Formats: sequence, C-alpha cells, structure tokens
Amino acid sequence: MAYLIAKKLKGRTYYYIAEGARVNGKSRIVRQWYLGSINKLIEIAEGKTGQVKPKEVAVLEEGSVAALMREAQQLGIIDIINSLVPKRAQGMSVGHYILLAALNRAIDAQSKTRLQDWLKTTAVHRYMDIQWDKLSSQNFWDHFDLIDEKTVIAIGDAIGRKAVQEYGISLDSMIYDTTNYYNYWDVTTQSALAKMTKSKSGKNNLRHIGLALAVDREYGMPLFFRLYPANEHDSTVIKGFMDALFEQIRSCKSDKKSVTLVFDKGNNSEEFIERLDESRHHFIGSRSPYHHDDLCDIALERYGSIEVGDDKALPVYETMQELYGKQRRIVVTYNESTYWRKVLRLERAMEEAARAISGFKRKVKKADGRSTEDSLLRQAEEILEHWHVRACYSVEIINDNGYFKASVRKNQAAIEKAKKRFGKTILFTNRETLSTAEIVKLYRDRYIVEDAFRITKSDHFVKMDPAFHWTDSKIRVHALTCMIALLLVKLSHRRARTNGNEQGMETFMQELRGVRSALLYYPRAKNPERQVCTLTESQIVLLKQLDLNLKTG
Repeated sequence: MAYLIAKKLKGRTYYYIAEGARVNGKSRIVRQWYLGSINKLIEIAEGKTGQVKPKEVAVLEEGSVAALMREAQQLGIIDIINSLVPKRAQGMSVGHYILLAALNRAIDAQSKTRLQDWLKTTAVHRYMDIQWDKLSSQNFWDHFDLIDEKTVIAIGDAIGRKAVQEYGISLDSMIYDTTNYYNYWDVTTQSALAKMTKSKSGKNNLRHIGLALAVDREYGMPLFFRLYPANEHDSTVIKGFMDALFEQIRSCKSDKKSVTLVFDKGNNSEEFIERLDESRHHFIGSRSPYHHDDLCDIALERYGSIEVGDDKALPVYETMQELYGKQRRIVVTYNESTYWRKVLRLERAMEEAARAISGFKRKVKKADGRSTEDSLLRQAEEILEHWHVRACYSVEIINDNGYFKASVRKNQAAIEKAKKRFGKTILFTNRETLSTAEIVKLYRDRYIVEDAFRITKSDHFVKMDPAFHWTDSKIRVHALTCMIALLLVKLSHRRARTNGNEQGMETFMQELRGVRSALLYYPRAKNPERQVCTLTESQIVLLKQLDLNLKTG
C-alpha cells in the first residue's frame, strides 16, 4: 500500500511517497520516493516541470569517430600494429596511440600537445578503452619512438594487405605517383628525408619530404607508400621501390592475375621498364612529346576518334614503335582545349620575355669594357629561360669596336614545332587486348592518386603538411598516421557510396562531423545520461547508408 508522508527538515516540509507492508506482523515502510517541497508538487500537478534539469551538459563529436572506428576495428589496426611493435603490458599500447593520432589527422588535425584536449571533445571513449592520464604529448612521442623505419614500412604494408582482403578491393590496376610535403626544418639540420627541391606547393625556399604512393583504381585506397629524399628524381625513386611494390602486389592477391601499373613520364628509365617486362605485370606509361617530334608531326587528319565518357569525341592516333628495346603499342591523344590553353600561355610568356629583353637591349648598349659577349649572351638566355621560351628565340651579341648590340629574334620554326607538341599526350603500353578507349581511360584515372595527394594537402581532413616534426623517425610515423587516416576515411566513404551516397569526400566528412551526442550530468546520478543530438534529414540518411546506429543510453 502506498501513501503520502511529510517530513520536516530544518523547518522545511518535504514530501515522499511511501510504500508500506507488514513485516513480522508489524507495519513497516519498505520503500519511499522523494517528491520535494509543496511548491514542487504544485509544479508537477500543473505540468510545469518534468525531469530534474542536468547540472552539466557535454556535447561530443561522435559521427566521424564512430564511422572511422568501425573501419579501424574491421581492419584490426590496433592488433596489426601491436603484433609488429610489442611492448610490456602496461598502460595503453602502441596501436592505441597510433590509431588515436590517425583519427585526429582524419578528422581535425591538431598538434600532439593539443591532442588530449581534442579527444575529450569526441566520443572516442565509447569505441576504445582510454586512459586519459596517459595521453600527454610525451607519451605519444615515447610510443612513436618504439617504431623504427622498417616497422613503419611493415605496418603500412600489413594494413594495406588487410584492406584488400577484408574489403575485396580490386587490384586489376594500380596507379602510382609521387609528391612532396614542406616542413620548416632549418637548412643546417641533418636529415636523410628533408631536402631542398622544387616544391609542388610552390614553397621552394623550404625543405620537403617525398612520398611515393600506389592506390587502387576504384576508390584510391592507399595500399603502398614509401618516404624518400625529396630531391631524388622520380625515375630513381621508382627503381628503388619497385621490388617492394611488386611484393606488396603479390602478397595482396590470392590469384596469379597480373596488375596494370599506371604511371607518368617522370618515372621512365631503361631499368624500370626492363623490370616491368620481366615481371608478369602490365603497364601504361607516358612519354614527353619533346622526345617524339615524329609523332607530333602527324597531321590531325590522320587521327581517329574515341569516346571516353565526357560526351566528346577525343582525337587519337595509334601505332607501334620501338621503345626501351621492344616494339610498344603507342597511343597519341589530342586535346584541343589543352592546345589553346598552352598556346595562350606561350604567347603571354613571350610578351613578358619581350619586355624584359627590351630593357636588356638598352642595358647592352651601355655595357662597358668589363662585359664580354659570353656574359651578355648568358644574361639574355637567363631572361628567356626564366619565361621558359629560350627555344623560341635566336640570340646574338654583336661587338662593334667595343660597342655591344643584342639581336634577339623569334625563331618561328621552333615556335611552330613547340605548338605541334601542345595538346598531345603520348602513351605506351604492353596491354595488347585493351581497346584504345580503355587504355586512355585507365591513364586518365591518374587523377585518383592526385586526388589523394590533394586531400592530404587540404586544410580540412587528413592534413599531412606542413610536417611539424624535427627528426626523420617522427616524420616517418607522422606519414604512417596520415596514410592510416586517409585509408579509414576512404573506406568509410566507400561504404556510404556503395549504399547510394553521392557526396564528395569533403562533404561526407563534414556531414559526419555534425553528428553529435550529449552527456547529461544530473544531480546525484553516478553516471551521465547520453543523448544523440537532433539529426538533420541528410544525417539520418547518411547514418543509414553507413549502417551506424548511435543508440541513446
């Protein structure tokens, strides 16, 4: 039997619901519920109050963490890393630290000193055992120092293999390319990786590290990567890594079918092509039009045309020609838009060069006895080289009794020869059974690896540069966390796209980042109550596509 009772505490009356029962023949209160003061009861009666208000609310980022952790768990990333980097069973494992750093790189790149604070703004504790007192930046560095160069490579290769096996990634073709990332190392600091080079980010005054990357054709998954000194030429880099690349391909495939490797002209060398010929693999590469004036001279009237998916007929010429000691299938394509863009660029460069040469001519007339014909000729050539038009001009320095005169004239034949190269792409391959259109499409898919580079250089997700690290070993681990981050994001995006999602990767990640949960801390409650924050229609659809059920509780 339940009834209402009142208790006076310090002069105030508080009400309870009491439940009575007979115990050993006597009436006893066996349960009671606190209701509050009379004013509280009035509010309840009038419907002006519900649950007790929380004393604190913490809003956490959960959608992105949940999506990426699902892929990390399916890959078994922590177990893979720990199997290769054993440590004493105390505290968090190396695999935990690497995965936490990779999640941060994928979602909202922060420095290691800020990483602990960032993790506390996420719901990562729901998906991984976290020891918050072990997340100092020094602990991250100490665990990263346990991973040497060979182990970084072993971890990256093992995760790539697991991705192929676990997700059924097709390896019919792989696309290979290189890029570089800048850092702020002092030029006097010793480093085997950080070198001065031509920057692909336009930061030629800074040191860079080089990254070689091979991805699958369908989704651009990073399945093989290596760091290298940024001042090495691409053709040298691929020769150094090709055995490892072939081994990674072999270990990823359960069958003996060949892979088609797609690469650009910077990787060409006699040794590399010879090794490809010796392997069972196919390839599609390109050649610089500057090495093939014979092909560039072929009239467009002799070209056929193919459809390559952009609703435009692409002019194409096909032949056989000896290259690297063998007869090769050659495909030449012509893009009119590229042709006119390069013509315009050449004309602008020549206009700028002409203005600079005009000033140089005035300077030559005033040259004194300290100048020589050779020194003045070098100055003229440097001006033309600066605008990349040296071949388009004939230069002569005339010495007339100690008075100099510069003769700089357009070389019309050289200009016309240059224009014949514009808009031409020259491909060579050992794929005999593919159609011409298939070969062109495969080579054009190099944008997939270039898109991976673009993502790692963006300010949004998977940000790899600048590399704020000051030793080669830490840069290697930094690259490992970035490649894991890129793989996790691409796997999650692939899952969504497989189920009908049409968003680009950046939009996909932004949508996920907006999915948040709240922890409600109530008075007297031991544990907070968790609520998923209100979702937009597009977020609801996205979570269904990812099969993510973020239950409240």
